[in-house]
Amino acid sequence: MECNPVAVIGASRGTGLQCVLALARKKVPCRAVARDVSACQSAVFAALSAPLRKYVSFHKADVTEPGTLSPAVTDCLGVINCATASAWWRLPFQDEGGTPPHVDYHGAVAVAGACAAARVPRYVLVSSAAVQRPSDWFHVQRNTMCGRIMDWKLLGEQGTVRVLDAVARSSATPSEPPTSLTIVRPGALTDDPPGGPGSILVESGGEG
Repeated sequence: MECNPVAVIGASRGTGLQCVLALARKKVPCRAVARDVSACQSAVFAALSAPLRKYVSFHKADVTEPGTLSPAVTDCLGVINCATASAWWRLPFQDEGGTPPHVDYHGAVAVAGACAAARVPRYVLVSSAAVQRPSDWFHVQRNTMCGRIMDWKLLGEQGTVRVLDAVARSSATPSEPPTSLTIVRPGALTDDPPGGPGSILVESGGEG
C-alpha cells in the first residue's frame, strides 16, 4: 500500500535538501517542492543512490505565489517548510520577491494557509535560533547582514500561528482535527556529516 508523501518546501538546497535526502534514505515517500525543479532534481539525484530515488517526486511551486501551493501540499501526511530568502537588502524598485518579507514572512503564512485548507495533519516551519532574542549576537549579525531576516522570521512564526488557530476554531471537527504545528529554530547548520546536537531545547511559546 503506497503511503502519502511528506512535502519539503525549499528542497533545492540547505536544510530542505537535507530533509529530502533523510526522508528518502528512510524510504519515506517525499515530495520535493522547489521553484526550479530541474536544479532540485539534479541536487537530489546527485546525493542519492539509484534505488532510493524512487522515493522522491518533484513539484514546482513558489511560496511567493500562493496559488501554486495548494497542489504542492494536497494529500500530504506532513509538510516541512524550509524556504528562506535568497536575497537580502533591496531597494523597493529592485525587490523581485526573494527577500525576507516575501519568503520568511508572507511565504510562511501562505504555506500555513495552504496546509490548513488541504487538511494536512502536520506542518513543520523551520525558523531560526535567537529570533526572540534581539540582543543576541547571532540575531544582530543576521538582521544586519540579511535584510532584517530575523524580524521577518518571527513575524512569519506569529502569522502562521494566527492562521492555523483561526482555521482550527472555525472548521476543525473530531473527524478532521486541525493541522498541528511544530516550529524548529536551528542555528549554525552545516552540510557536514552528522555529529549529533550539542543540546536540544524544547519550549512552548517561550523565548527561543
